Amino acid sequence: MNYQEIAEDVVRMARSAGADQTDVLVSSGREFEVTIRQGKIEVLKEAMPRGLGLRVIKNKRLGFSHTNDLTLASLKALVGRTVEMAKFSMNDEFLGLPDSLPAGMPDGTRLQLVDPSLELLGTDEQMRMAREMEDIALAFDRRITMVEGASFSDEHQELVLVNSDGFTGSYQGSACGLSCAVVAGEGGKKQVNYWYSQKRHLADLESPADVGRKAAQRTVAMLGARTVPTGKFPVVLDPLIASSFLDSIAAGLNGESVYRKYSFLTDKLGKRIGPDFLNIYDDGTLTRGLASRPFDGEGVLTSRKTAVEKGILKNYLYDSYTARKAKTVSTGNASRGYSAAPHISPLNFYIPAGPQSPDDLIRSVKEGFYITGMIGFGVDLVSGQFSRGASGSWIKDGELAFPVHEVTVASNLLEMLSGIEMVANDLEFRSSVASPTLKLREMTVSGR
Repeated sequence: MNYQEIAEDVVRMARSAGADQTDVLVSSGREFEVTIRQGKIEVLKEAMPRGLGLRVIKNKRLGFSHTNDLTLASLKALVGRTVEMAKFSMNDEFLGLPDSLPAGMPDGTRLQLVDPSLELLGTDEQMRMAREMEDIALAFDRRITMVEGASFSDEHQELVLVNSDGFTGSYQGSACGLSCAVVAGEGGKKQVNYWYSQKRHLADLESPADVGRKAAQRTVAMLGARTVPTGKFPVVLDPLIASSFLDSIAAGLNGESVYRKYSFLTDKLGKRIGPDFLNIYDDGTLTRGLASRPFDGEGVLTSRKTAVEKGILKNYLYDSYTARKAKTVSTGNASRGYSAAPHISPLNFYIPAGPQSPDDLIRSVKEGFYITGMIGFGVDLVSGQFSRGASGSWIKDGELAFPVHEVTVASNLLEMLSGIEMVANDLEFRSSVASPTLKLREMTVSGR
């Protein structure tokens, strides 16, 4: 099935039906997942999802619909309903396709988004990798009682975008991942922890043995965990927790939230929000990046943008709609699936690696908290207030002394940014938002 031709036909139909502007996104692909639990297959599924999303603008009013039925009769009906829907929407002067789009078809091949070897990977090999993770994890320590799940997954997606201003673009992408969750017990108390690896290319994944071993190691390290006295202490955030913190910073840079003054970073453009060694980038052109793409959900070319440079806030993130409201230009951060209209999202958003090792950061702390786990959703993006349950290890005289759990850490996102004292050299993209280990000056630790 030629999805580009289908998209072009729907654009023509929408224009003929009275749409002033329109765009069509078609997404198709393949998804696979296998999960092993207690030596048996718990999940084994494969799907081939596809769908088409239609956005029309008529008299500055929006209509949006989507469908999984790509037959001609269904698409004609979809166009009619969507154009009619626009008549009853609110008038919005900022609606419209991007003001500037590339000429010709954007080429994403240099981004290396597709791994052909995933298409050749058989189910037996996929199950073998999942079983190996479970076996390695169970053999790591006698106190490990079970593996809650050892999973391998992979996917392949093709995306086609066509609009009434003459833009046509398409690209394909693949991804694969390993994950393992482990349970361990001692003295009647249990701990659960996990590890995972996710990449565009199979060859870039950590080995199943390494994922299973790391999941087991992180779980066993928490046995015998206890709480600590309340106080203000330096903290070290491991890469997973630092990435979660950075995800909140990315949310604060959302141009829509900034425009509505719903962000703690409102009115901070051009101002210092971090130390002079802190840089943060948003890069849609990163080779093999998990969020890399040649163009965004509206057809705007992606690029490498500096969000924070030497501690100074340089850019917010925009799609075309919000950029018009803010009287600026799109940053190419419109994200979109076929079942939703475009919205703002970071691409490969990260803090680059620093000069020190993670051990250097820990050795620099006389007494403090090395955080490897967090629970809860205690982040207020309007005020920047941050409060979440945390676990990890207590640092004493520059060494990890004992595991800690059932405590709460609290601060403010701006204070956390300005309080970054050290950045480690262990940057690794396990998701599209990534950070190396970070040392913060202090947070309030609430324990016993």
